[in-house]
Parts: sequence; structure tokens; C-alpha cells
Amino acid sequence: MRDVVVIVLLSLAGLVVALSAVGLLAAPDMLPRLHFLTPVTSVAGPLTGAAYVVQEGPGLAAGLVVLIVGILAVTSPPLGATLGHLAAAREGLLPDGTAQ
Repeated sequence: MRDVVVIVLLSLAGLVVALSAVGLLAAPDMLPRLHFLTPVTSVAGPLTGAAYVVQEGPGLAAGLVVLIVGILAVTSPPLGATLGHLAAAREGLLPDGTAQ
């Protein structure tokens, strides 16, 4: 039963990554492409981490995976916002005085 859960979690994570990649290739420029990064970090990462925890069970390694997924969840949104701000500034889409 545990193997089935792991396969389902990893399949869902792979599907999220594949669909994000297709969307990334179809996006016309940098700003829309950033939106396709979000599902990879906020959905596929935790699904992969959950699959590892289910497969290995409780322990130090599982705790470290949970910690890494938590760090990813906390750092990905500010990183995406910063990259979006930088891309908008480079393309001249920000009002005067906001690009730094």
C-alpha cells in the first residue's frame, strides 16, 4: 500500500512539472514564465517530499526532507517576487522611481 501512495505522489509531482514546462515554453516573455515556476516549487516539491517521507517512514532523514520542503515553501515566494520585480524593471514596466 505504501508503494502505491508513493507512486501516486511522485506521478502527481511529475505531472505538475511536465505541465509547468509546457506552459513555460508557451509563455511569450519573462513575466508570464515566472508564473509557471510557482507550481513546481509550491506543489511538486512538497509532493516529492511527502513521497519520500511515506517511503522511508519517520526518522532523521524524513525530518530533514520536511525541513527542506519548509525552507523551499518560505523562500520561493519572495524569490519569485524579486525576480518578477527585476524583470519588470528591465523591461521598463515599472513607474519612475520604483526600479532600484
